[in-house]
Amino acid sequence: MTSRAAIFWGPGRPFTVEEVELREPRMGEVVVRMVAAGICGTDLHSVRGEFRRPTPMVLGHEGAGVVESVGDGVERVAVGDEVVLSWAPSCGECFDCRRARPAACSRLHAAIAAGTLVDGTTGITLRGELVYRGTATGCLAERVVVSERVALPTGGAIPLEQAALLGCAALTGVGAVLFAARVEEGESVLVVGAGAVGQFAVQGARIAGAGEIVAVDPVTARREQSLALGATHAFSPSEIEAALPEILPDGADVGFDAVGDPRTTAVTLELTRPGGRAVLVGLPAAGARLDLDPALFVRREKWLTGTMYGSEDPAVALPILLEHVRAGRLLLEPLLGPRFALEDVNEAVAASLAGSPGRVLVRLS
Repeated sequence: MTSRAAIFWGPGRPFTVEEVELREPRMGEVVVRMVAAGICGTDLHSVRGEFRRPTPMVLGHEGAGVVESVGDGVERVAVGDEVVLSWAPSCGECFDCRRARPAACSRLHAAIAAGTLVDGTTGITLRGELVYRGTATGCLAERVVVSERVALPTGGAIPLEQAALLGCAALTGVGAVLFAARVEEGESVLVVGAGAVGQFAVQGARIAGAGEIVAVDPVTARREQSLALGATHAFSPSEIEAALPEILPDGADVGFDAVGDPRTTAVTLELTRPGGRAVLVGLPAAGARLDLDPALFVRREKWLTGTMYGSEDPAVALPILLEHVRAGRLLLEPLLGPRFALEDVNEAVAASLAGSPGRVLVRLS
């Protein structure tokens, strides 16, 4: 079986679109004909050389498509089902999977570092040479062969281009608010970084019934988008330290760093009130370190924690998010940014690197 795919050759090198060989689905695996895939910040870490992964590689882990065929023993989905891809299938065996946190699975993270699926294979070759998979998925391709645990059905409830956003950005941003921080009605929320994940965090705060919702981003269009999605205020990084005391004199009850840079983490923690919670959502570059004042935790009793993929099993979280979409509470269409054909994947990556206010999508069929 063959598929066209965007091949990442390494930082500073252009992607090429190649016809790769895919293995046939094995026991418990499915073939998904991809419709759209988003360019996520995790992909950009590889593009910028901030993550070192084996190449050549098919990046992409945020996508949606239609089940085209299934291997033996598949029970969760059927041919023709519309599905969202989850990059965190549960192995069902390790400590984290047993506590319903598959995104923290040790086998998964070893696979991500090695550029493979959880079972240590990739199932992709190019002219006889092994091709690796980004974030244990590799969905910047017309077809992808994955475990049925990766393919989460949507029930055909929403257009697949919109559904693609649920695969990573929405589960991460909304999940950080609803499942990790468990923001309560009336609490004040600060979101530092209003890219796709940050904009979903803003929506999560609105859904949770937060009071003041303050978004921070250097891009004007992203600040405007945040206000349209539920933020009560939006500021640039140069404005926030002077502006926040006027709105929240003691700081925010809960702060979310949707960027993951040590500098944005420090700002988020600083602007969180005494006794408040600061949540690190964005994934930092490899080797990044935090330089923190311990007095913030002892004298000010602040909390700093992290969340991976919304701190909930995607198979549990996705139906909850779909219900919010159906009820009109969670908006997807406004977060869609420019769309590019597979042949224009380099332009798609460039648009994402430039800070597109909406999620950049690659159309795959």
